[in-house]
This record gives sequence, C-alpha cells and structure tokens, in this order.
Amino acid sequence: MASAARTTGVVYERRRPEKTTLYELVRDNVETLYGAIDDGAIAVRIPKHAKKEIEAYLDCGLLCRGFARLRCERWSGSVGAPGR
Repeated sequence: MASAARTTGVVYERRRPEKTTLYELVRDNVETLYGAIDDGAIAVRIPKHAKKEIEAYLDCGLLCRGFARLRCERWSGSVGAPGR
C-alpha cells in the first residue's frame, strides 16, 4: 500500500461501521426489539425483507464476514475490501 501513496498520494482507509453510533445502537438493541415484538409488548410487525436488511447492515463492512483482495497493476499493490 505504500506504493499507492507514493504514486497517487491516495491511501485506502477501510470504513469501520462497527465504530459508529448508529451501528452500536442497532447492534445493542435489535434483539430487544425483536423480543418485544415477539412477546407482544410492541404492536408492530417487521417484514421479513426489513429484518434481512437489518441483519445485512450489521454484517456490512466487517472483515470477519468476508472480504475481497483488490490488486492494481498500475501501482503494483493490493488492498483488502470488506464484502457484502
């Protein structure tokens, strides 16, 4: 990656969704929300596609969930990019 910085002056920096307030709020409370709905404490229904998107949001950007290695012939370097 040092080659990229020398050639273009740009260095890839991975975003860290797990460090954001929104991510922490969703991660820390989604199971409580699901439980309250299942118990009838909250009279709402979350569609399956919305639950799927919430779960995908929690997986997005996390290297432990997979990543791709990208290679650039121009600067002869590579970088890991989170999958999803």
